[in-house]
Amino acid sequence: MKLKKLLCAGLSGALLVGALAGCGTQEPQSTPAPDDVAYQAAGITRDTVLFSVDGTDVTADEYLFWLLSSISTAKQDGYLSDDTAWEEEIDGTATAEYLKQDAMNTSILYTTVANHAREAGFSITEEDEADADEQIAALGEQMEMYYGMTLQEYLDQQCISEAGFRKLNETSYLAADLQEKLEADGELAPDDAKMDAFIEEQGYYRAKHILLAFPTNEDGSDVTDAQKAEVKAEADQLIAQIRAAADPAAEFDKIMNERSDDSRDENGDLYYPDGYLSYPGQMVSEFEDGAMALAVGEISDPIESTFGYHIIMRLDADDEDLREVYPDYAMSKLNEQWVAEAEVKTTDAYEQLDPKAFYDNMMALIEQWQEERAAEEEAAQATATPAAEESAAPSTEPSTEPSATPAAEGE
Repeated sequence: MKLKKLLCAGLSGALLVGALAGCGTQEPQSTPAPDDVAYQAAGITRDTVLFSVDGTDVTADEYLFWLLSSISTAKQDGYLSDDTAWEEEIDGTATAEYLKQDAMNTSILYTTVANHAREAGFSITEEDEADADEQIAALGEQMEMYYGMTLQEYLDQQCISEAGFRKLNETSYLAADLQEKLEADGELAPDDAKMDAFIEEQGYYRAKHILLAFPTNEDGSDVTDAQKAEVKAEADQLIAQIRAAADPAAEFDKIMNERSDDSRDENGDLYYPDGYLSYPGQMVSEFEDGAMALAVGEISDPIESTFGYHIIMRLDADDEDLREVYPDYAMSKLNEQWVAEAEVKTTDAYEQLDPKAFYDNMMALIEQWQEERAAEEEAAQATATPAAEESAAPSTEPSTEPSATPAAEGE
């Protein structure tokens, strides 16, 4: 069983809304460069300041990347199915404002993490730069290999410059350095009370079970009541044997290792003899409800699920493996605190930004670029020699739906 995914250095997942303060004055825009996709899609140059976070400016180059990501994620989650959906609400907030705020929260997170890391004395090292170069070069190779586009073409479709993309990726290195220091200083170490709060908040529980599986009928028919009764009778006999033993826990383990129909390796040993660390919704409801109803060390009566009958023993979720996960959780909570406490001042350019118009313009640009590339390929094929045509690799068009994820994050 895998652990519930936690925020790794706080650089992913849902965040608390930052405390917004004030509305600044828009700075005069510079003349847009010919390749300024931000200007083409949103009408503002990529160096336009949209807001500041604790005094650090966030430009359109960074923010529009996250806004495009937020919109794309909303579409993938089933929102924004058509133009009328933009008039609806997401979690009780007008769609446009929700998406702008979601993207702002991510920008606030990246900015506050970078600010705290630099305050702690960290900066990007030559080794970090070399690793980032390698990651971005690999991304470029993947774009060329699978989609026939250059790295710059890919970044254009994400509405970000290469410099802006590198800056966002640098935050991952700074975050890792900062978390390592905080761990070394003991600031992310858990005590028993913190672990109890962590386990309760995340809903973790640990349990092991003896599974007596229902038989599989060769004709594909459902298990019969008689077959279920036979399995139940064995389960009743086993739980009686466990409860009558001088050491019920030891007897449970003995029967589990000998009889349980749970998954086993090639040697016949159970994959999870120490039980499962689980979180709500991960296991079948009958197992979860049965385990959660037990006190630590308590053993259940046989519980029926679609798999068969389970005899469950509840275990203490606080163990060495979970304590190794705690620093990531503690760091994410610290990140949430920084986001919530951040002083954010917006500019007129931010207030006037229309997410729907921006997204529509981006989709039109992507379609235009793809049509231009197709026309170029068609023209090249028309003038190519027969030998060149035979050796030419087929072109694969990428999806027009952007996927805005920094290359170095999560590597």
